[in-house]
Amino acid sequence: MNCVMCKGRLIDGKVNHIVDINSHIIIIKNVPANICTQCGEYYIDNKTALIIEELIDKVLISNTEVMIINYPSAA
Repeated sequence: MNCVMCKGRLIDGKVNHIVDINSHIIIIKNVPANICTQCGEYYIDNKTALIIEELIDKVLISNTEVMIINYPSAA
């Protein structure tokens, strides 16, 4: 698979995914992703995206303004 943005090669790796939603800042560290070697764009698979959505929902319910989560520990 190639990068949609630049057509570069994708490699498996981990990223820090940052979400800014409804005045909440959520940083999810060490998220598995396919990362472009050329431009750095990254792609998260559907299973991981669903887990991230659940984590975000929990943070929004807790009403925490800033949260840093380690993905492997929270997933």
